[in-house]
Amino acid sequence: MNTSLNILHIIPAYKPAQHYGGPTISVSRLAEEQARNQARVSVYTTTANGNEELDLPAAQPIGMAGVQVWYFRRWTGDHSHFSPALMMHLWKTVRPAQVIHLHSWWNWVAFGTALICRWRRARLVVSPRGMLSPFTLKSRVRKIFQKTAGSWLLRGAVLHATSARESRELQQLHPKNRCVVLPNCIELPALKTQTDTVEHPVFQLLFLSRIDPKKGLDILINALSNLEGDWQLSIAGTGPDSYASFIKKQIATLGLQENVTWLGWVDGPEKWRLLDGSDLLVLPSHNENFANVVLEALALGTPVLLSDQVGLSDYVEKQNLGWVCPPKAEPLRETLQVAMAAKSARQRIRQQAPAIIRRDFDPQKLAKAYLDFYTNL
Repeated sequence: MNTSLNILHIIPAYKPAQHYGGPTISVSRLAEEQARNQARVSVYTTTANGNEELDLPAAQPIGMAGVQVWYFRRWTGDHSHFSPALMMHLWKTVRPAQVIHLHSWWNWVAFGTALICRWRRARLVVSPRGMLSPFTLKSRVRKIFQKTAGSWLLRGAVLHATSARESRELQQLHPKNRCVVLPNCIELPALKTQTDTVEHPVFQLLFLSRIDPKKGLDILINALSNLEGDWQLSIAGTGPDSYASFIKKQIATLGLQENVTWLGWVDGPEKWRLLDGSDLLVLPSHNENFANVVLEALALGTPVLLSDQVGLSDYVEKQNLGWVCPPKAEPLRETLQVAMAAKSARQRIRQQAPAIIRRDFDPQKLAKAYLDFYTNL
């Protein structure tokens, strides 16, 4: 069907890297679904996995679910992802007939890819993945760079937003660039036959994300300090030790140790069981271009409570699948009380959400939508 399409995805980190959360998951799923649609799909990436490197053969193709993946060593073990080998290989192999889809910004893989595509006149699609939001542009240096060198690098590129919220942010920053909105392509759990709410004697709250200041976990902890009723919070995810220590100290200061369980990284069947067994997923992020975990929770019928800075908050409000509030402790506390008391609403979401999510975010349909978009570039 799409055998004429030659797609190259470029991303600083790709599976099995676990350190970077959503983008590595959604980009790999997108690439694999496109390959199933008969497109020729390749990925250029680095061996990055946080401060460590993946133990994989470098600078040679590895077949993964129909996708040809090339891993390149990087010279820096941090978020700059400086990989001359990747850039040299891209320079040698890029062709104007290709569609180059870059998933990132604020690193040397992204800057180098944009520069090479300008020189070689390749068709470039850029998914900033939340990296060109007001939250990430608080730095004066970044603002100046983006208005000058960043704008020049992106001239002629098509910007891809994963949500309407991200699209508004991108169009405000780069009004001359074409911008298209297509949601992330993610794996959805098997559809359950039983969707009745199991009433827990203690209300089960879940935070499942990177342990990072951007995610607003500190806001959630403050909101829980005076929350009425019996509740238990499970925290699933990993992140910098310094920030995790800060959160643990905050929990201890507020006397919430007995109410909070740290689970670390969870994946696979364990993640699905955790999401399914929770009464409410809470994500009070300061900024989130999409948030895969929101769809994962709703696909199992678990209601969500999001900050209004999460990309999918508009969708959740429109479909009436949860609650939305500002990323501040007091509004979050009030909204938590509402959600905990709304037994009938949570039961309705438990029954309706799985079918709605599969209707709107079917991976095969989304992969075809991306391919149609590439074809029309």
